[in-house]
Amino acid sequence: MAKAIVDGKSLRLNAGMLVGVGGEAEIYKIDAHTVLKRYKEPTHPDFAGDVIAQQGAQFRLDEQQRKLLAFPKSLPPEVIAPAALAYDTPGGRIVGYTMPFVNGMDVLMNLGNRSYRETANVDNNMVVEVFRKLRSVVDRIHGAHAVIGDFNDLNVMTNNTDVRLIDADSMQFGAFQCHTYTNRFIDPLIARPDALTLIRPHNEQSDWYAYFVMLLQSLLYVGPYGGVHRPKVGKRLTQDARVLQRVTFLDTDVIYPKPALHFGALPDEWLAYIDQVFKHNKREDFPERLLNTLRFTVCSSCGTLHARNVCPQCSTPGVVRQVVTIRGQVTARRIFRTTGRILQAVNHGGTLRFLYEESGALYREGGRRLMSADLSPGLRFRIQGDTTLIGQGTTLLGAEADGSVSKTLLGMYRDRLPVFDANASNVFWEANGQLLESGQLQPRYIGDVLPGQTLFWVGKRFGFGFYQAHNLTRAFMFEPGKSGLNDRVELPALQGQLTDATCYFGDNKAWFFTASQEKTRLMNRCYIFDSNGHLLTSETAEQGSDSWLGREIRGHLALGEALFTATDDGIVRLAIDGGSIVTEREFPDTEPFVDSHSYLVPGPGGIHVVSSKEITLLEIR
Repeated sequence: MAKAIVDGKSLRLNAGMLVGVGGEAEIYKIDAHTVLKRYKEPTHPDFAGDVIAQQGAQFRLDEQQRKLLAFPKSLPPEVIAPAALAYDTPGGRIVGYTMPFVNGMDVLMNLGNRSYRETANVDNNMVVEVFRKLRSVVDRIHGAHAVIGDFNDLNVMTNNTDVRLIDADSMQFGAFQCHTYTNRFIDPLIARPDALTLIRPHNEQSDWYAYFVMLLQSLLYVGPYGGVHRPKVGKRLTQDARVLQRVTFLDTDVIYPKPALHFGALPDEWLAYIDQVFKHNKREDFPERLLNTLRFTVCSSCGTLHARNVCPQCSTPGVVRQVVTIRGQVTARRIFRTTGRILQAVNHGGTLRFLYEESGALYREGGRRLMSADLSPGLRFRIQGDTTLIGQGTTLLGAEADGSVSKTLLGMYRDRLPVFDANASNVFWEANGQLLESGQLQPRYIGDVLPGQTLFWVGKRFGFGFYQAHNLTRAFMFEPGKSGLNDRVELPALQGQLTDATCYFGDNKAWFFTASQEKTRLMNRCYIFDSNGHLLTSETAEQGSDSWLGREIRGHLALGEALFTATDDGIVRLAIDGGSIVTEREFPDTEPFVDSHSYLVPGPGGIHVVSSKEITLLEIR
């Protein structure tokens, strides 16, 4: 258990108070309005065996003894600046600081996540407004003679209206430089010519470079160096090499991601500016006029989202999507389409069940209207038979087919995510440190978990979950209908700052996926366990790499011993062979009907492909 002295009072910081964990520090909620950021000591288990990380932690603590005392007072109010300093002993060394708790906001990274945007009902014009406000904040920070430095989408918070900047202690001012950086946002002009490693100080223009990267990621769902480099001749470039050689998504050798909004939806002035900044090294304060003249609209004829004077799709018509299409060994049958958005789809007992939103109301398959609903961040949906589960905050609503609605109190993961799941038979949730399952008369107790720190998922035969706090990472499994947890699951310690996690269940395997910020990079990991909790194998890939694991961690389908995943090149089937995850079979004829954003659900004689607006059954011969 960690501790700290704040305003002369000793605070005991237990695992249940954790609301955030990063590479450098842990964030504890000490009351409803205040959190404490405590730096990790060089002896922290996260740095075990890493001499460079230990030295970095020591340097950081030594510098903060002077830097926090000199922190500027004239920064904009949107910057969450240090309030009271925290010490290890009365009058001892500074180990952190308190700051206001940013409640009701999510990381800016979510604006570049299409699933989040669709569920939260955040359109591109709202994104433009958020970045207009962020532009003003950046301008005022520079006016206060400070530089953000490690400017990235995890240290900007937003409620899709306003913005806040966190991790302000890493800002650059006076004699204090910012020593940290994030690969996706580092300006190559301040990096080594042969590696994305910081060799020159951050500056105001490198802040604007990072701002523009975040803006494009949020508008298009892809950054300027996104997509996959597949040259007709020559060697494929790594992600870092593309930045260093200025090979953007405008390059003809780059395959643009199918789930992204095409860059052709942007005005010509924007495309020219992208080329000037990311290809030809133009640096300046981001032009306010580009935001002021940007307005997205939906074409009334074809439904294409764009910000041009003329719809780019209608001016260059493509193939009209038909209800039934045959390509090679694949027959595609479109079985549902909505003008709204599909929120959840499952196959329970051989029946496809789904939930969708249209014109401000929620509907189930067959057009059964449930209720009016404004989609917003923090909502989580599940289907359990005819019951529709809607979680927000600490409340779980169960909407029944007869129109009745039940309410259940549940726990949240780090004050952000309601913790529950369902299979075809029952509902499962966490409350007050207990994992519970719905029963005929009263909830069934399964086992004790760590309140506020636990995530779990459930399949037909068994469930999987984990909690992480301080130097403890513990995974567990459980069986529906039975009490007791198997907490001897062989999960290695999770690395970095967790940004997402999910799990898929086959007949006797769990495929557990994580996404995390690890030092300067975003990494995806896959762990495969048998039903007894033994780790069979694992794999790691950097996000954005040309790999099945380098793309989405969501939307996969576990069937039997295999995992089916959708890529921009079609569906692939993965399996374990010789202790490694291998591509067992590719289905290239599925390519026109899927992308890496598709969700896969079992179907009669095939696989249902679920997008935000339609469900298609693919029958593969």
